[in-house]
Amino acid sequence: MNNIDNIENKCLIETVGVDKSYTTKRETIHVLKDTDLKIFSGEILGIVGASGVGKSTLLHVLGGLDRPAKGDVLFKGQNIYYQGNSFLEKFRNIHIGFVFQFFNLLPDFTALENVMFPALIQKKQTFVAKERAQYLLNEVGMKDRMNHRPAELSGGESQRVALARGLMNQPDLLLADEPTGNLDANASDQLIDLIRKLNKEFNQTFVLVTHSQRIAGQLDRVLELINGKANPINQSLLI
Repeated sequence: MNNIDNIENKCLIETVGVDKSYTTKRETIHVLKDTDLKIFSGEILGIVGASGVGKSTLLHVLGGLDRPAKGDVLFKGQNIYYQGNSFLEKFRNIHIGFVFQFFNLLPDFTALENVMFPALIQKKQTFVAKERAQYLLNEVGMKDRMNHRPAELSGGESQRVALARGLMNQPDLLLADEPTGNLDANASDQLIDLIRKLNKEFNQTFVLVTHSQRIAGQLDRVLELINGKANPINQSLLI
């Protein structure tokens, strides 16, 4: 693991007093309650917690997908939710990458085409998008699988493609929601090794939600979401 003391002490994104709740027919469920946290440039931060405590909701709030009911989400000091939806869409496309547990790859397109899509949405030229997609697929060990469709890939391979896609637009922050949740132990370890490699090579900032204490113990820093608050956790207790 990286020594957290060696990470540049620069706050990339911060939540201040964030609240988020959902109302059902029976009750109002308070997921995030006065949640404060900081994410620093170049770190790999883990978010752990029991099922249903709001880990995915927190990622959605951080990534500009879900407005909080109260509080501030500051990206490089600017509150992203003071802006309109058009700003948030641009913010997500430029600054945030997403990786999901179930890969979310388009089944009718090749690995290369799936990775290219975020750049094409930004209206980048096709040859530019293709060149970067090829570079990223090579970086994640998928050089020989670029022209395969998702049905022809293993779970670990699909998640590597999803990781490359998340990095396509060179985001400041990559948010990964249970990226190892559908992988076996060997594929999970390989994916975390790959994330560490990309973090080191590109100084890429990652936030990973995980239910695995073993995975969390391999990250730079871990917060546990309890009763809507993000609390630091001693990683030595996770290994």
